[in-house]
Amino acid sequence: MAKMLDGPVPDGARSVAWPWYHHLLSTELTLDARKLLAAYSRVPQDQMESHIYSIRDKAWGIFPWPCVGEFWFLSFGLAKHPLYKNMVLPRLKAGQALLDVGTCLGQDIRKCIFDGAPAANLYASDLFPEYEDLAYDLWRDQDRLPPGHFFAENILAENATFTSGPLMTQLGPASVDIITMTMFLHLFNYENQLKAATRILRLLSHKPGSLIIGSQAGSIDFGEQTLKPPFHRSETGTKRTVFRHNPESFERLWKEASQATGIPLRISAVLQAPTDFLAGADSSFDLAVKKRRYLTRSETRRLYFSIMRT
Repeated sequence: MAKMLDGPVPDGARSVAWPWYHHLLSTELTLDARKLLAAYSRVPQDQMESHIYSIRDKAWGIFPWPCVGEFWFLSFGLAKHPLYKNMVLPRLKAGQALLDVGTCLGQDIRKCIFDGAPAANLYASDLFPEYEDLAYDLWRDQDRLPPGHFFAENILAENATFTSGPLMTQLGPASVDIITMTMFLHLFNYENQLKAATRILRLLSHKPGSLIIGSQAGSIDFGEQTLKPPFHRSETGTKRTVFRHNPESFERLWKEASQATGIPLRISAVLQAPTDFLAGADSSFDLAVKKRRYLTRSETRRLYFSIMRT
């Protein structure tokens, strides 16, 4: 049975009547996504949409995340970060290693490969082991990204389980130069975000300049927010909350993680994207407030961050 981090799929969550299950592609199939599927995956144009629908429905069967229903696996969040072109990609081309935490179908590391990063140094992790084969089905690239680069891991597992798990034993502590997280930490409450942050720091290289980078749902007003149905209850029936950060609360979180691990960090976070960042992005940032607020609120914004070891 597919599970969330603390229990099985909530009752009714797989219904395709939820508004975040998009029955038809519209703006999700961007020019960037078409280009990658055509040039990298060699999916014929006349088969592209049916290919995407098939993959999405298989992913929905693994777990019905709203991001899956909305085809977010066609969005390359890392490439939109202002540091991608001028810092991340050059480092990868020079041989540094990257781990994508919460990879879903591995879209960000495929974009890195397409942009010239060596596949040998790119790794990915997610909760569901089924994502590895499904990502190969989507991107058709097992000849370019060999098995052994995906680690099925529960970042919130008991300490003994995590320590003996694949990230710590196969990839290894302090083993990666860059860790990316796109739309990941916002899945958790504050306590679990802090737990995940300290675990992630254990994987980051000891070298000064090692980098954690990404984006997530943020908010003008920080705090715990109760999720809406069908994800609003845990397996035990308690309310499930997620913590939404503004830049100040996000910085406090990582300062706590820094103190807990003894790892010195320089932390930067912004809500949405300042205008002067746009030149560094592959495509425009989401500057407007999201119009369709199924799981968001009027104060919701995108939060972009970078965390550097000093």
